[in-house]
Amino acid sequence: MYENLIDVNRQMSIFRLAGLDYTVSGRNLGKHDTDDIMKYLCLEYMYCDHQAIRSVFNHTTDYSPLYGGRKYSLRNALNDHHIGTLRENGIGIALTLTNHFFDEEKYSETIPLLKKHHDPINSVICTNDDLALRIRNEFPDYTVKASLLKNIETIENIEKACQLYDQVVIPMNKNDDNFFLRSIPNKDRIILFGNATCAYNCPNRICYYGFSLGKKEVQCSKRWIPREDKGFVFFNVEAFLEMGFRHIKLVPDIRRRKTAGTGFPKDSRGYKEELSR
Repeated sequence: MYENLIDVNRQMSIFRLAGLDYTVSGRNLGKHDTDDIMKYLCLEYMYCDHQAIRSVFNHTTDYSPLYGGRKYSLRNALNDHHIGTLRENGIGIALTLTNHFFDEEKYSETIPLLKKHHDPINSVICTNDDLALRIRNEFPDYTVKASLLKNIETIENIEKACQLYDQVVIPMNKNDDNFFLRSIPNKDRIILFGNATCAYNCPNRICYYGFSLGKKEVQCSKRWIPREDKGFVFFNVEAFLEMGFRHIKLVPDIRRRKTAGTGFPKDSRGYKEELSR
């Protein structure tokens, strides 16, 4: 069932294979005692060559009511200094406008944010198709990505999504279905997860709706749908590359790994030279 899970401490080097590129989460920014975004990337994704990182997805300090996916946190948001440093290193930002709900008022409030970062190096992640269409038509320089939250799990839905979106994120629970993965067309437009936390084997990701509704406390389906807790898992990105996938999404361990204390595998000592660059 879990055929593409790996022991990252034994197979860590596969995350540095040539041909892979990454979009990574910035949501743990506030948990590090640094305002150096490049140091943050090395701390959270030490097993990955940060020169292969193409974008960092997160909220910014400029608020939008269309943010989704996680509770908005100013402490963990990307600021202008972070964004400028990323750009100097050839890395864009991916605005997480993944709110399930779209209306004209929310969009109007978001236009200044979209104007500010409208550049081919940047992207926008959407759940709502109406929002994605507006951004595509009015801000054409953005790469528009279909969010995990859309739960695109069939070939038919992938082909449909590719008519609107430039790239499509496939839920991490599909990473173990090799027949499905090999059947996907346009693999160069697909983003697969390289690791995952609780969403991996969650049968009902109800929390995301709560974030979209702006609730301070959101429900978790664990209360009524028991499931195995796999913890912080890593996938065989080498196998994905061999299948023709090259775009990989990485998230930090929000519960913090005790093995190293910084969210990266315990045997990552060989990559610490990244921090001094």
